[in-house]
Amino acid sequence: MSHYRHLLAVSAIFGASLCYAGSDFGTRAEAEELAHAVIEIVENDGIAAAVTAIIDPDGPFRHSRMGINLFGGSFVIADNREPETVAADYSETADLTGQLVWPIISAAAEAQDDAVLLWYHYDTQEHYTYHCFSLRADRDDGTVMVCR
Repeated sequence: MSHYRHLLAVSAIFGASLCYAGSDFGTRAEAEELAHAVIEIVENDGIAAAVTAIIDPDGPFRHSRMGINLFGGSFVIADNREPETVAADYSETADLTGQLVWPIISAAAEAQDDAVLLWYHYDTQEHYTYHCFSLRADRDDGTVMVCR
């Protein structure tokens, strides 16, 4: 399957570099590369293949320190770090400022830019201002958000 070949290439590119990222969880360049890799899977193989790739326990997405979220519409359909967020409707979810996050994510995806969200770290509960590079697929109403 083509998405697995792509995953191997992403793994080779990012395998070592993610551990030594220049910020807390990764760099903008790393986030962009991961987002483009997910979107490429959606475009070539469909959104279900991208879900499988993100949660693959042996894949590079699953082991990224950055949060990788795939949305079908405004619903989380895959999360590499926190599977309990799957099925959350981000059109009804606010960040820690109280702002609904889907309009922010959606606008960032249209601009191929960062959504800036005040959120908490899932492991430590510490508050973070996440910069989440976001892209929209032309296929399957998919949007990816990679947070660092």
